[in-house]
Order: sequence, then C-alpha cells, then structure tokens
Amino acid sequence: MTVGIVVVSHSRALADAAVDLAMQMVHEDPPPVAVAAGMPDGGLGTDAAAVAAAITEVDRGAGVAVLVDMGSALLSAEMGVEFAGLAEGTVRILAAPFVEGLTAAVVRAVGGATLAEVAEEAEAALSPKLAALGMTTGGDAPAEPPPSGDGDVSGEAVLVNETGLHARPAALFVAEARRFDADIQLRNGDAGPVKATSSIGLATLNARKGDTLRLTATGPQAREAVDTLVALISAGFGEL
Repeated sequence: MTVGIVVVSHSRALADAAVDLAMQMVHEDPPPVAVAAGMPDGGLGTDAAAVAAAITEVDRGAGVAVLVDMGSALLSAEMGVEFAGLAEGTVRILAAPFVEGLTAAVVRAVGGATLAEVAEEAEAALSPKLAALGMTTGGDAPAEPPPSGDGDVSGEAVLVNETGLHARPAALFVAEARRFDADIQLRNGDAGPVKATSSIGLATLNARKGDTLRLTATGPQAREAVDTLVALISAGFGEL
C-alpha cells in the first residue's frame, strides 16, 4: 500500500504545475496524487467537497497526506477531511511548504513509506533552504542517524555531474538506497551524516561537483548497498 497525496490550491494551474514538477523526481511507480484546486468555473478558490472527493480517490489504505497553498485552502482541507469520513488519523494536513513539501512527500511515498514518514519529510522540506541561508526554524529537521561505528561498511565517491546532488539525482539516490536491507548514511565533508533515504537530508549536504561523498552502512546488504550507490554517484546518476 502507498500513501496517497492530495494537493489543495486556489489555482488549478499552480497545482498542476507543482504536481508535474514533483512527479519528475520519481523514478519508480509514483504514489497516487489528486488535485483539488480552483472553482468549477475556472476561477480561483477552493472547494471542500472537491477535497473530500480527492481524498477518497487516492486512499489506498496507507493514509492520505494533504498539502495546501494558503489561506482558505486550509479551511477547505479541514472540512474536506471531515466530509471524507475516513478513520481518525488516516488523513493528515501537512504544515509543509507547498512546492518543496509536495516534492518531498511524493519522493518519500515511493517504496511504501508510512504516513508519518511522509509527513516528517514534507514538513522538514524548508530545511535545505534555511540551512543555505544560515537560518533556522522552531521545527525539527529530519532526524539525524546515530554516528557511524567501527564495524560499518564504507565507501567514497566524487560527484562528477555538473549540477551536483540536485533534486533529480537525489530522488534517484533515495529510490536506490531504499532497495537495500541496510541503514545507510551519507556525509559531505563536515556536513552530515544524513539518512540516504531522505531527499531533504541529502539536500542539506549542499553537495556540488567535485565534492567527495562518504557512505557508511550497516545491515545484511550493507556492502551491496555501498557498492551500488558509489557506482551510481561515480557514473553521474546517468546525466553524463
């Protein structure tokens, strides 16, 4: 089962564009996503009944994450959740930035993440931008993994693609990392460690062309995971 995602916006064009951007980050079967945006006459606005219908459309039994743009979209989302009538706790309206949060939610939902995991990733989606600007929030960034131990499998690779670890290769890296039964961490110099399965965590590394990334992993498939991910980085994520 996969977490469903509902996008609530005053503008249909804005919602469709945000969904299109987010879906370009997915390299596997995407999660179900539905848009509830704009008014029937094409004008700006939100509709609680449309939100409820969208929630029902994407519900696959793993929960539904709802992202909203601003203002009355939140009220419509809250009413839509009530109208949908799903069990308590199975639908969450996320306190997440609209574009970054949607992209993070879509990437995290691939591979069977729980609703709580999707929500955590989306709600931390401003962390990379804030870190780059030297700012902080009162919220929590994705939880950092514990320090690496002496028994970890490790490897290093130099980023060779021109744009570094930007959104698309990061999403590909996350999808590949999730294939393995291993706890994988990534560092870029003094930055990190972060979980290899968190696209938001990877973005905080600010990894650019020429940077050397260090991977460490534990678990039954640690060696295979590190070797595969080192090869992926060294090959430029297929962008060369």
